Parts: sequence; C-alpha cells; structure tokens
Amino acid sequence: MWRRCAVVAVVLSLIGGGCVASLPEAPYAYSFEGPTMGTHYTVRVADRGEQGRATELAELVRWTLERIDAAMSTYRQDSELSRLNAAPAGEPVSLSAETFAVLQAAVAVARDSGGAFDPTVGGLVDAWGFGPEASERMPDEAELAALRAHVGTAKLRLDANARTATKTDAALRLDLSAIAKGYAADAVAEALVGAGLHAVMVEVGGEVATRGQRAPGRPWRIGIERPDGSGALWRTVRLEDRAMATSGNYRNFRRVDGHVFGHTIDPRTGRPVEHRTASVSVIAERGVLADAWATALMVMGAEEGSAWADARGIAALFILAPEGSEGVFVERPTRAMTRWIAGDRERSVQ
Repeated sequence: MWRRCAVVAVVLSLIGGGCVASLPEAPYAYSFEGPTMGTHYTVRVADRGEQGRATELAELVRWTLERIDAAMSTYRQDSELSRLNAAPAGEPVSLSAETFAVLQAAVAVARDSGGAFDPTVGGLVDAWGFGPEASERMPDEAELAALRAHVGTAKLRLDANARTATKTDAALRLDLSAIAKGYAADAVAEALVGAGLHAVMVEVGGEVATRGQRAPGRPWRIGIERPDGSGALWRTVRLEDRAMATSGNYRNFRRVDGHVFGHTIDPRTGRPVEHRTASVSVIAERGVLADAWATALMVMGAEEGSAWADARGIAALFILAPEGSEGVFVERPTRAMTRWIAGDRERSVQ
C-alpha cells in the first residue's frame, strides 16, 4: 500500500459502477476502476470499435499497476525500493528499468528544486506518521536533527550503465510516493496506446495522464478540487496528450496533542509545511514530472514556488487558503498556466 493522495483530481462526466464496465452507448467505450497503491485508479477509454476487449484491457491495466507497486512501494518488504532501503552502505542494488528511471527523475527534480522535493525523505515521512506504520507522537528537535543528517540525494549514487543504486549512508531511506503515482498514470496510458488505443484518460490517486481526445474536437475535461474537503470543483482544464497532478494537505493530515499538520514534509527543515498554500496543480507533458513538480511547489508555497515555476515555464496553479474568518480562497497561476485555465472557471467562489 501507499499513502493516500492529498487531493483527488475529478474526472468530469464520470460513469459509475463496478471495476470493469463496457459502455457501448455511453461517452466511453470502456471504464475501469479499482484499488491500487493504497488509493484508487480510474481509466476511461473513448475509442470506438473496441468493444469485446474489456477483459484484455482490464488485465493490462491491473498488471501494469501491480508491476509498479511491486517495484516502488515502501509498504511491501519485497519491493525493489524496500530492498534498496534495507541495503548496507556501499552495496549496489540492481533495479528494473522503470524504478531506475523514476529514481533518476526524482533525483533530477530534487537537485533543480534545491531539495524542496527529495526522494530520500523517507525517514522524516515515517517519523511524522505518514509512512507504513502510523505514529501517535511528534518527533522532537533532537530526533529531527538526527533524521535530517540522513537526507539528501548526494548520499545516493546511480549507475546508468549497470542500472544500480548505491547508498553511501546506510540510514538513507527512499520514498517515491510523491512521484510514482504520476509515473503509474503515464505507464498505464502508454500500455493502452501500445495495445492500439488512441483516446484514454488514466487517473491514479489524483494524478492524471491523457492520450488523445474524449471525442473529436473535445479534449478530456479534468477538474481541480476546491481544497477544503467539500469535493466541490474550483476549475476544470482541458487536456490532450498531457498530464496533471495536484498536491495538497487537506485530505491527508494528523492531529497530535492539539496540533494539526499535513503530510507534505519539507526536506529542508524536516517539518510539515505551514504556509498558506492549500494546493498546487501542475500540467506537464508527463505525469512523472507533474507529480514531482507539484510536490516541490507545495513544499515551496506560492511565494517561493511561483517564481521558481515561472522561471522554468511550468504550468502551475496555486490555491491559497482563506485568511481570517471572512476570507476566501485565492488562486495564483503561473504565466504558463494561464493558457490552460482561461475561461474555464467552473463557478464563482465565495
């Protein structure tokens, strides 16, 4: 299992019912849904002329997600990632092509973000109670200082030729939860395209990847939730051959001794973020990058993050929590995001 995502992207015009449904008269030819990675996945296939393939396609989706979970989960002791976490310092660990590629992408985003995103944050995630084992306490300053000493991608060596990862610190603990679901959405979409499909939408724990259009001239419409737990839509965006990921804290948080803190940990401080940013949604060509960038920007917050994203041409939408009892949610899009949200406000927000 994996940690449940903080924000669930809403796919508009949902077709309900069952894990596998053949829908010849509905907007989608097929609809697949089910549990995965401690969360939920949804797949919509809009290709016509594909009736009769429900069992084949459902199995392809299931097998692709199971393969990724078996490789990258921190909840499974036999996963590749768990083997790497358990390895002593200096011992190269062989990885599959998929796990190695995701780790490479994670390290690249970590370096580019100055550590706002960091796949070696696993020890801190566990200490704050958001890992495989729940915790009823908060770590103290001494514990945090000790854990932060074992965080940083400089303590991890990747060998692309041998496809191995080697820890230089035995206590280094990796967690790919903030990037693997985006990769999973990509992988399922590509698997379906490889099976001959052209119009698919894949959502894994709130991270979305699209291929083609849901109907001629009609891109996929993907909703961004209002980050207050109400389930109401804030905006919708129209995606074609693009991915979107959303990061936030309002669904995944803990209360300990009167303190409320979310699951997004800032690797630079070792603590959950405490700024006003309630959620960040990112659109990118690939879900693996949208997922990692959304997490990095959620850690940075709107003030630091919008400048970082604008400098890199990243399409991101920050939603800031109300200030005071009479306040309202406020959005702050980056320059690259404005083309995706222009005219797409679902409703006025009061």
